Amino acid sequence: MVFPRNVPIRSSRFLRAPAFALILWVCLWMNLNTGFWNLQNPNGVADWLLFIRAALPFAVLPLACLVLLSGRKFHLPGSSPSRLLMWYGLAAVIGTIFSPSPMASLYWSIAFLATILAAWTFIDARDPVGSTRQLLLVTWVGAFIVAAIIAHQSSNVIFGSSATGYGSIMAATEGLSRSSGVARWAAVPGLVCLVRAYHTRRPILIAMFLGFAAIAFFIVYRMQSRGAVFGSVAALLFALVISSRMRRYALPFAILAITVILLVDSPATVSDQITTYLERGQSEEAFISMTGRTRAYNHGMAAFMDSPLFGYGQWADRLIIHEHVHNSYLSALMNAGIVGGIPYLASWITGWILFFRLQKSSAQLRPEDRICLLEAGTVMMFFTVRAIPETTTAEFSVDLLVMAAVYVYLEILAASTASRPVRRLAPMYIHAKRQLLSSR
Repeated sequence: MVFPRNVPIRSSRFLRAPAFALILWVCLWMNLNTGFWNLQNPNGVADWLLFIRAALPFAVLPLACLVLLSGRKFHLPGSSPSRLLMWYGLAAVIGTIFSPSPMASLYWSIAFLATILAAWTFIDARDPVGSTRQLLLVTWVGAFIVAAIIAHQSSNVIFGSSATGYGSIMAATEGLSRSSGVARWAAVPGLVCLVRAYHTRRPILIAMFLGFAAIAFFIVYRMQSRGAVFGSVAALLFALVISSRMRRYALPFAILAITVILLVDSPATVSDQITTYLERGQSEEAFISMTGRTRAYNHGMAAFMDSPLFGYGQWADRLIIHEHVHNSYLSALMNAGIVGGIPYLASWITGWILFFRLQKSSAQLRPEDRICLLEAGTVMMFFTVRAIPETTTAEFSVDLLVMAAVYVYLEILAASTASRPVRRLAPMYIHAKRQLLSSR
C-alpha cells in the first residue's frame, strides 16, 4: 500500500469513508436473513421487499468492481487475510461446477465476493486509515442495532421467567435465528462496549458502555450457546491479557467477583451448576456428539473426499449432506476443496500475525486506533473460537461482514505504520545534524 503524501484529508470528522462505500456496505447488511429462495415469484409488498434485499449482491458486486477499477489504486500484499479470503471465494466459484444446485451455490459465491470487494472500496486514498476505521465502527454499530432489535422482539424469551432462552428463541425470532445466532449478535457489541468502557474517562460513557455490555452478556448467558459462551470468555481473557488498562481495572473486579461466588457457594456446587448449564439438559450421547455435530463432521468429511480438489461451491453442506456442517474449516474444504481451503486457513493465521505486529508497535498509533485495534483483536478472538462449532467466515453471513471489516482495517493500519517511520526519520535527522553543527 502506497500512501500519497500531498493529498488533503477530509476536514469532516464524521464522514471519513466514501459515501458509495457506506452505501454498498449497508446494502450487504440489508441482504442478511434472505436467500436465493426469495428471488421467485414475489406476491405482495413483503415479498417484493425480500426480493429486492435478496437481489442486492447482484448490484453490489459489479458496482464495487467499477469503483475499484475507476482509478483508486491500492495494493494489498498477497498474504493479506482479505486477499486470501478472495482467493478462497474464487476457488469456491470453480467448485460451483460440481454443485448439485449450481445457481444456489453461485448466489452465495456472489454474496461472498461482494463482501470482500465492498470492504476494499473503503480504502480511500485521501484518508485510508480513517476510512477503514469508520468501516470498523459502522460494523460495530450495525451489530449493535440488530442485537437491539432482536432483544426487543424476543424480550419475553430473553428477559422472561423461563429457565433459559435456548430452544425457544426460534419462535420468538420467527425462525430467523437460532440461539447461537442471537448470542453472536449480542456478543460482538458487548465485547466492543466493554473495551470502550475501560478506555474512556467520561463517567456517563463508562456507565452507558458497561450497561450495554451487561445486557449483551446476559443475552449470551440466556441463549446457552456454548460456542458463543466459550468465545466470549476467550475474548474477554484475551482483552485482559493484551490491554494493560483492562488488567488494571477489570482484572481485580473479576477476581473479586469469583471470590464472592465461591464464598456464597462451595466450589463443588459451582462446578455442578456450570456442568448443568453446559449440558443444557441433554443426554450424555447428545452432549458427547456436540448436539449432532460429530455426525455432520463425518458426513462432511466423506463429501469432501468425494471432491477434494475444488469442492462443491458455496453452501455445499446444505446441498450435499442437507445439514449445517458446523465447522469453518470443514465447510471451507467442502466449498472450495484443498485449492481454496489452504488460503482460507492462511487468512486466519495472517490475520493474527497482523494483529500482533500492530500490537507490538501500538505506541506509534493514534489513541483511537489503539482502541480500535484492541476491539478488532478481541472480536477476532471471539470468532476464532466460534469458527470451531460454526462456519464463521467460510460462508456469507454477518460473521463474514464483521471479519472482513476487521481484516481490511488491520491491513491498512499495518501499511500506515510501515510507512510512518520513514516520514519521521527526515526531521529527526535534520534536527540531530543541526545540533552537531552548532556544537562545533
